[in-house]
Amino acid sequence: MNSITETPFKLRSRLVASHQIPVTSLIVSDFQPLLAHTLSKAPALFLHAPTILDLSALTDDIDPQQLETIIASCRAEKLIPYALTGDRERHQALAFSLNLAWVEPRSGQGAKDNSAAVEQTDSIRQTEVITTPIRSGQQVYARNSHLLIMNQVSAGAEVVADGNIHVFGTLRGRAIAGAQGRDQSEVVCQQMQAELIAIAGTYLVQDDFPDGDGPARCRLVENNILIDFL
Repeated sequence: MNSITETPFKLRSRLVASHQIPVTSLIVSDFQPLLAHTLSKAPALFLHAPTILDLSALTDDIDPQQLETIIASCRAEKLIPYALTGDRERHQALAFSLNLAWVEPRSGQGAKDNSAAVEQTDSIRQTEVITTPIRSGQQVYARNSHLLIMNQVSAGAEVVADGNIHVFGTLRGRAIAGAQGRDQSEVVCQQMQAELIAIAGTYLVQDDFPDGDGPARCRLVENNILIDFL
């Protein structure tokens, strides 16, 4: 009997930003046009992106074959669905039966949610400071930190932080704050020309920005990104 002499695998945990797509219908002819329209707003952002399907809006029993068709529709659009979320009692077993992961939904409103908010706010106590320009094609990620950029962010660049993002210059690329779900995070810049703003998984592309110019503050209000031009 051969003994195993090689070193065992060293497992590492890694948090990966995912997109969450709401499934409001299991009829592909209804779902697919809405999906394609959404993805067309920021195709580079969604290309081969890890994706969670949110079944919360579905109240009736789900036919696994219909859901598999929805998953195939996502893959045809170059998304990579890997997990479900929704109601645990109704949907968790369905996820496992389809060899998908299960992701707990965000907690609802109330005292428990307020406690979580305080914990999120207190958990980030450091700031990463960058003084050089962020050039096209570059990505900067401030893990467990706020991000302070004392220069500009070029078109095609991406700045990501688990906390807030402050840009003391022009923001032309993509800014993703609250990358691990901290929904109190904000994006603030001196000149708003961003391609995309995302906070805690909710995003807004440039075509949907309100009219305005100059300094701006972006925050999450009732699961929608609000941009205030200052």
